[in-house]
Amino acid sequence: MDLVEKFEGVTWFKTVSVNDFERNGKYPILRFTINIGPALLLTIRDSLDDLARVFLLKRYIDVVIDDDIVQINTNVVSLNLVYRGVYTTTKAYLLAMQI
Repeated sequence: MDLVEKFEGVTWFKTVSVNDFERNGKYPILRFTINIGPALLLTIRDSLDDLARVFLLKRYIDVVIDDDIVQINTNVVSLNLVYRGVYTTTKAYLLAMQI
């Protein structure tokens, strides 16, 4: 397959910010991708049930191990990303994962 065909076969996703999430909204995690610079890339379903990608900062990479990634990417485990708001003193996003 040549490069032109590869580019035509790319599935397009929108990229969203955690700040765009609804507070306490649950966003199903479909896929983990790591080692994108200092970030963790998640493919999720957003509130409109569209596929979307969201980047999470390095502090989240440090808690995710390879086995976690494999289990989510192979649908052994289904988790939701939950946005809890913003920590008032540091302005850091508060995130959780739930079954």
